[in-house]
Amino acid sequence: MGLLALSLTLSAGCDQTTFTTSGFGEDVVAEAYGEVLTWDSLAQRVPDALGLEDSAAFAERLIDRWMREQVMLAQADAQLKEERTSLNAALEAYRKSLLINTYETRYVESRLDTDVDDREVLAYYEDHAELFTLHDHAVRVLYMHLPDPESSAIALGAPWTKRDARAWDKEVDQLKDWLTTADSVSIPLLERWCMEHGAVHHVDHEAWWRVAELLDEVPLSLYRVEDQIQRTSPLTFSAEGRLYFVRFLDHGLKGKVAPLDVARDQIEELVLQGRRQRMLDALRDTLFQQAWAEGKLRRENL
Repeated sequence: MGLLALSLTLSAGCDQTTFTTSGFGEDVVAEAYGEVLTWDSLAQRVPDALGLEDSAAFAERLIDRWMREQVMLAQADAQLKEERTSLNAALEAYRKSLLINTYETRYVESRLDTDVDDREVLAYYEDHAELFTLHDHAVRVLYMHLPDPESSAIALGAPWTKRDARAWDKEVDQLKDWLTTADSVSIPLLERWCMEHGAVHHVDHEAWWRVAELLDEVPLSLYRVEDQIQRTSPLTFSAEGRLYFVRFLDHGLKGKVAPLDVARDQIEELVLQGRRQRMLDALRDTLFQQAWAEGKLRRENL
């Protein structure tokens, strides 16, 4: 909103304070304890998209908030005189840290190569295997579940004939075959079957799960976890009126080194952290040496 339009709006809409068209630029809108709020500063804080009445209301709130803030600042300054030196030192330290961190962050972000190739990931994994110990069993798994068709038919009052049972047994055999094969041909067929039959499913064969997370999705009864997650044949069971099909593809045992794919995201972040740190170290050293060479630094020997 232009300064003149804001001035006119406040003139028309303000009951407590009178503003005129002469108020704009560096002229003062409000004053408190020797501090001033100018028209220019106020106008920059009022969104351009607001209409005249909304702009006036928004500006009034800004002025009120600014004046209340000045009152609290003045009170705090008066009551904390004895602590002013330490507070100023803390503020100065924060200012310096903010400036340095902002500069370093922008420097790195504009130059950092964020591509981490497989060879670098593997090398880091092999050199720092101790960093990737599993705190829970991890598995690659396929699963699906759907309402038990026999129970659903009975609940609807429909007959469940021997023919229905034989047809469903064939479906189950087909599902188990797809789960057992679990390749580039069978997994798309399994996914299509699940979608056609409204089955909840997870068929991403590359994804890893913590067993605790998997149990939130599939109510497995894992009484001997290490043995069960190492089995490769499909597991089927029913729970609360639903049929579940599960196939464990791979596993990592708690306390052991995580499989590479489980640790990949962590490794990539660690690699990037290393690059950031080396870039910052090089920047700091270069600027320090440059400052010495330009005569900007001087020190006395102790």
